[in-house]
Amino acid sequence: MSDLLDKIRNHIPGVIGDEERFRSAVCIALIPGEEEYEILFEVRSRKILAQPGDICLPGGAIEPGETPEETAIRETSEELLIDPKQVRIIAPFDIMRAGNVIIYSYVAVLEDYRDTFSKEEVSETFRVPISFFLSEKPDAYQVPYQPVFSDDFPFDRIVGGRNYKWRKMEKTTLFYQYKDYTIWGFTAMMIHAFSEMLKEQ
Repeated sequence: MSDLLDKIRNHIPGVIGDEERFRSAVCIALIPGEEEYEILFEVRSRKILAQPGDICLPGGAIEPGETPEETAIRETSEELLIDPKQVRIIAPFDIMRAGNVIIYSYVAVLEDYRDTFSKEEVSETFRVPISFFLSEKPDAYQVPYQPVFSDDFPFDRIVGGRNYKWRKMEKTTLFYQYKDYTIWGFTAMMIHAFSEMLKEQ
């Protein structure tokens, strides 16, 4: 029985269900501007299947055997056509979990970046001064979610059956408007958390 207790003591807690989520990593990529750091954003190519035309941070899916930090560096260098050594990681930032997605984030400074990008994945890049996010309050909208059941869901096995009172679920969706660029969704949530962290310093 002591082996059982030792196994429990040595267990490192995780988050149940994370292994089923789509795992990705992004860079909050900072570029030195004339007066302050600017955050680099990408406009996703309309040729790609996932969220074409949306604004995002550099990043992508974590490959087998890869750490989230390695993914952030690899994806950033591939999308921006730069050497991985130009992506200088400053620190890990927050982890976002939403629905079936988990996103790891890292703050990095891009060294000697010349506005290059892969046209296969990115249609353009643009920069936003950090001060914009420190002073601008995003628009917030509540989006309700309702469970959708398969035909064979066993309602007969739960108290209340089809009349079971499912917990109401809502998600806050944020929007920033910078010039002609609409930054919203996961990207806006990540940048909002980043700017709130900076305000606390």
